[in-house]
Amino acid sequence: MPLIGFIFCCARCCCNCNRVELMDKKKDPCRRATYTVCLVILVTIQLVAVVLAFINHFLLHEALIHEDPRIGSFSQLNLSLIETEQSLDTIYKMSVNTSSVNVDDRKKRFMRIVDDGLQDFQRELVRRSNADQVTLPIGSLQSVVIEFDPKWENVLFLNEFNKSLVHLTQELPSIRSGLVETLDSNCPLDKHIKCGQLMQEAQKNLKVRYTLDKFQSDEVSALIEQLDRHRNDFQSLSEFNETLGTLGGVIKTAIDKDLNRAWDDLVHSPETREKLARSFEISLREIKRGLALVREHVQLHQDEQSSQMFLRFVEFQFYGGIALLCLPILIFLLFYLGLCFGTCGNRPYQEAGVCNRGVGANLLLAGVGFVFLFSTILMVVCTILFLFGGPLQTEFCRYLTGHVPDGPRKLDDYVHDSMQYLVDQVRRQTRLAQEQAEEMKADGIKRTVHTDLTSFELVRNITRARLTDAILTRCENEPFVDAISGGQLMWPALYEPIQSILQELIDSFKTADLNQPLKDTILNCMDALERIKFLDSVDFSVAINQTEISLTYITDLGRFVAELRALNVDAAQSFIDSLTKLPLKLDELRGHARNIYTKLDGTPNLRRLIQKNLEQYQHNLSAVVNETMDAGLKKLRSVFEKELQLAVIATWRDIPCDSLRLAVKRGVDSVCITALMPLNAFWAGLGLALLLFIPGVIFSVKLASLYRKTEPYSPDYEEPDYISYHGFYMRPTSDYQVVPQKPRNKIRKQKGYSPVPQSES
Repeated sequence: MPLIGFIFCCARCCCNCNRVELMDKKKDPCRRATYTVCLVILVTIQLVAVVLAFINHFLLHEALIHEDPRIGSFSQLNLSLIETEQSLDTIYKMSVNTSSVNVDDRKKRFMRIVDDGLQDFQRELVRRSNADQVTLPIGSLQSVVIEFDPKWENVLFLNEFNKSLVHLTQELPSIRSGLVETLDSNCPLDKHIKCGQLMQEAQKNLKVRYTLDKFQSDEVSALIEQLDRHRNDFQSLSEFNETLGTLGGVIKTAIDKDLNRAWDDLVHSPETREKLARSFEISLREIKRGLALVREHVQLHQDEQSSQMFLRFVEFQFYGGIALLCLPILIFLLFYLGLCFGTCGNRPYQEAGVCNRGVGANLLLAGVGFVFLFSTILMVVCTILFLFGGPLQTEFCRYLTGHVPDGPRKLDDYVHDSMQYLVDQVRRQTRLAQEQAEEMKADGIKRTVHTDLTSFELVRNITRARLTDAILTRCENEPFVDAISGGQLMWPALYEPIQSILQELIDSFKTADLNQPLKDTILNCMDALERIKFLDSVDFSVAINQTEISLTYITDLGRFVAELRALNVDAAQSFIDSLTKLPLKLDELRGHARNIYTKLDGTPNLRRLIQKNLEQYQHNLSAVVNETMDAGLKKLRSVFEKELQLAVIATWRDIPCDSLRLAVKRGVDSVCITALMPLNAFWAGLGLALLLFIPGVIFSVKLASLYRKTEPYSPDYEEPDYISYHGFYMRPTSDYQVVPQKPRNKIRKQKGYSPVPQSES
């Protein structure tokens, strides 16, 4: 019908385009033909769109009630739930079976983490026991012994310094007498007074201020020999540091067998794998119970009463949609009839006849009225349905079906961030309520604030796994454990099965005896300290005091030598050089000699400090070791739990999850494609029809105006008609003289003037 009507209207309009040009004085008939063709095209396209909407409406009805999973949405969702249960059962059975995955790399990583944990424990023990109070004095004492090796610089310096002192003691009297005689005989006349002062100072004060025994050179030599003789005893004190560095190895040796056995038990033992897999039974049972509950509500014939109510609703929706589609069909019928009357009619709207253009104009305007009625109804229905289906389509299906890039991952992030925000807000409100309760408590009003966040935190922790992205995206190319957070997901259900293995490791850790090796080392160090007890007799206070004063009675020997040079007595130059090389140079070296004597004098205090701190360390050793082991076990326990879980998870890397992905994807498709796609196509067809109604209304109004503004009488005015004009219109006879009508635009009266009468011609 649309195609036949379209061809007929086009042919009719083209034939009548210029035929009535002389009669249609006011409007162009070609414009009427153009509007007619455009409106026919628009109405035909709208008709096709509405037919497609009807087809998709029927598909939506079938998707809601059909029992074939290929067609019915609920049947497909039910099949998806069944396949999901089967996939979970398959994954569970594969987790019980022996794994073929090579986990050597995981074992190496596990051992490295254990070693790092033991090293941390070792450092914590050293810190808690204040072992640095022993190790630092030992290091200082050993450095002193090394510095006073017979071939080292300090010993050579002291030997050279003592030889220079002996040489100075022998040479200074001759230097003094020669200097005095030279100045007495060779002093210039203009500097005679200065020479006399210098001669008098030299004669009185240029003498050694020490005796050789005050520098204790013999005691230094004897001490250096003893240090060299007991060098091994000093080196044996390093055993304390070495023992502290092997405590981690002591524990590793104690638990090594249990570590290997625990690893083999977790990875290769079928009994342990079955025990671990059994830990998922409770969670798996809860998941299956939830899926079964959903299936009960999804199946159409499970509950007769609910099924009848649902079928009634579907039938109401189906016939309501058909009734809604009847409105545009009625509009199209009115438009087609209006076009047929307007195009085929050769009678003006003032004349009678079946082919009357006035009837066509009325039909077009009636169609326009129904357009506004249909648009109003459609907008109300669309608004109601969009409130339910819009968020499902835009915020759920577009992400799950991948229409948004990385849609499942973004949806997971959005859900997790929303849950995190919700938890934070609840905590914030709880904190504010507690603060208000404290303020009210101060006023004597008791108020209890309690908020249970267990459920919210559980959901938030589940959302961390990014299950949607894992199942719908990553499961396609990755095994299940890698898809779930990259294989790093911790599952609380695994804690209980590994507790026995973990407890065995902890018991082995506690059996490691750290007290005995430390006690043996302390005893060895105490014996070594007894062998170097000769250090207690070391006392170089006399030599230290002697190095603090000048070697001669001239306190500022540098000034004295400078004044001698200022005399410019050539004969005294040799004596001045001797003073520079011997006493002046030795005075400059006194500071370095004092530092060396101070180091030697401090060795008795270092030995006594080491002995005292070792005794204190031994006294507190047992308590510190137990305290450190308790703290270390708390930290290592979490490390062992995590790594042992990862060891189990690593053995499940041969478990695929593509079947689970397909099952879940079928469930997503049942809602987002099988159910929503016909609905989307239904509204797309109606939307296209509604959009094309805008130009259709414009063309209809234009055509109605053109139909009513054509010539007042037809060209067959003089020809007889099949209906008598006298009987129908009471048309006057041809010899009746028609009185011409007065012009519509009458001359208006203007204020202050009167119209001038016109003469009739």
